[in-house]
Amino acid sequence: MKSSVPRRGLQDIRTMSERISDVDNPQRKYLQLAMLGLEKARRNKEKRSANQRAANIDKRLAEITTEQTELLAAAETELDDSTQAERHGQVARSDARSARGFRLAY
Repeated sequence: MKSSVPRRGLQDIRTMSERISDVDNPQRKYLQLAMLGLEKARRNKEKRSANQRAANIDKRLAEITTEQTELLAAAETELDDSTQAERHGQVARSDARSARGFRLAY
């Protein structure tokens, strides 16, 4: 025979935790504060790392600009020297060899 009274299980046991809402739970607030503190520390570390990478990129760009300026200045002085030599009719011996072309000796 079956009884008309339903059987109770573990889910039917009433506890005190049901009476405290998640909003009013002080442990949850402290846990949330701790998680926010950890996230803030992690984001600050990411920000410092990103700023360092940006500083390294800026430094390299400045070095590239300096190198370009030096190379352009060297090229201009070399070009000026060669134009002055041509004006005075002084053709370098290496220029005369290059005018003949490339020769292979067998």
